[in-house]
Amino acid sequence: MDSLALHNLAKKTAGSLTRYRALCGRLLLAIQRTGAYLEHGCSGAVHYAILQLGMPVREARQLKRVARELEALPFLRLRANLGEIDWSKLREVVRVATVDTEQRWAELCKTCTYAEIEALVACCRPGELPSEELLRRPPRTELRCSFDPEQMAVIERGLQILCQREGRVLSIGQAIELLFAQVIADGGVDEKRLRKLRLEALKDLRWTDVINAETETLPDTKIEIVNPKSRFPTPAQRRQVLRRDGYCCAVPGCPNTIWLDVHHIVYFASGGLTKSDNLLTLCTKCHRNVHENELKISGDAPDALVFRNRFGKDLRYQRTLDVAFWLDIWCGWRGERRYQRAHERAPERLAA
Repeated sequence: MDSLALHNLAKKTAGSLTRYRALCGRLLLAIQRTGAYLEHGCSGAVHYAILQLGMPVREARQLKRVARELEALPFLRLRANLGEIDWSKLREVVRVATVDTEQRWAELCKTCTYAEIEALVACCRPGELPSEELLRRPPRTELRCSFDPEQMAVIERGLQILCQREGRVLSIGQAIELLFAQVIADGGVDEKRLRKLRLEALKDLRWTDVINAETETLPDTKIEIVNPKSRFPTPAQRRQVLRRDGYCCAVPGCPNTIWLDVHHIVYFASGGLTKSDNLLTLCTKCHRNVHENELKISGDAPDALVFRNRFGKDLRYQRTLDVAFWLDIWCGWRGERRYQRAHERAPERLAA
């Protein structure tokens, strides 16, 4: 391919990505609203996307959010369906765009970079448009740093002292600006003092490691007095189960970390005992799925558990992904000239 063909193909690919992501978000909304996720033993559309589509939780939530907000934005929705707007810009502008302002935001997306769009959205409330002053403002610079543990300890302690001295809460960026302004005013920095602070922080971190190493052995020697025939777990049992399961729902792929219940794997009414290997952390949605037979759990917690949907299929097995051929026919890139005949015959294949 020559450079022009590569350029055109890259543009079509970027537009197709926006189109497919918008479609995927609408599908997740439909799955949520129709309850189709229940057939797979999931707590919601986001859980379904994580478990069955292999998506990260952040991406699944983002697709669903953008699709929900596009429902009230017909102009931006049309641009997304046609692949005429970048996905990275679209996901930002839908936060603040309304029916009255969406066309102006679409125009800005054509002339501004993603970093500029992100900065403009951050300065606007829903329904507002960026002022001329904001449009002329130079883009912000993002500074990323990595620190050793002892360096981070010095920074956190210094930020705490600086906030107390200033009498207000400072962000890392504000603190850096203030400190460098002081350095410029004073005309120097004490490297010896900085080295001493790092050494003191390293001593504290090493002492913390020693404490952690000793406390890790305590749970094995701790004596827990419980009544396994009691209907409800004790507060100590509940804390232990929540801590063991990481304070989140134990169902594979479920992202929920609030409204957590402690569930009997073998029901108490069926003779299940209230002990740690028969107790499991579930969110209220997954807990309801269990009692409605949409989700089946068996085995001993925490390492010998099997999660199945109502059809008996293991939740840990991700379904094989496939390519929707009809998307390429009516929505996507039509390919080279030699594939044109196959595309023309596609409706016949689908009808058959």
